[in-house]
Amino acid sequence: MTTAQAHRTAAKQHPRRIAIFGGSFDPIHNGHLSVARAADRRFNFDELHFIPASRPPHKLKQHLAPFPHRFAMVSLASTELRTSFRRWLKPARISAARNSTIPWIRSAISATSTMAIGFFFMIGADAFLDIPMWKEYETLLMLCDFIIANRPGIRTEALRLVIPPDLMARADAKKEEDPPSQVVAQLHKTSVYLLENVSSEVSATDVRRRQQRGQSIHGLVSARVEEYILKQGLYK
Repeated sequence: MTTAQAHRTAAKQHPRRIAIFGGSFDPIHNGHLSVARAADRRFNFDELHFIPASRPPHKLKQHLAPFPHRFAMVSLASTELRTSFRRWLKPARISAARNSTIPWIRSAISATSTMAIGFFFMIGADAFLDIPMWKEYETLLMLCDFIIANRPGIRTEALRLVIPPDLMARADAKKEEDPPSQVVAQLHKTSVYLLENVSSEVSATDVRRRQQRGQSIHGLVSARVEEYILKQGLYK
């Protein structure tokens, strides 16, 4: 067996798991970090990339802090989280141009063609409900497993209804190792998983509102993100 064949065999037995955590992150807060930790405990990632969106399609009418500020806050939060994270964790600047996630994933797959890789796209339940508004969202659903961080009041059936029926696998194709309550849908090549019990009282809206009112945001965001927001005078 050649070295290349040995690498391919090992990769099939132990595929790398790369997680992509997408969101507007306006700002990134402790609830996001809790989701990252909970997802890693369950799926055991090899890499985790935070991807701040330049202009999420479901928030076109909402004013967002400029992308450089949101990227800077994600970078600071990633640095702080990395001290307790055992693998590669960093922000990715791929969303500075709109709709660049799919090319980035395809490029990563091509660059690691000798390795078995599983991509996981992490997203909040409210954002997943708006996924039909994304460009080429069907392609993204076929390229990645999805991990949905659920929120109180959002039913699993509502999440399932936004997935095109022609992407669904047969009912008997569900993976045996996945409890039914943790799988939203089994697609032809990918799965949509539900991450429960990670809901947080923290929200980006609350952080912005408190900052606007001159109230403390301590404990809602990481220490470095709090310092950045105060120094830059964001959300005033």
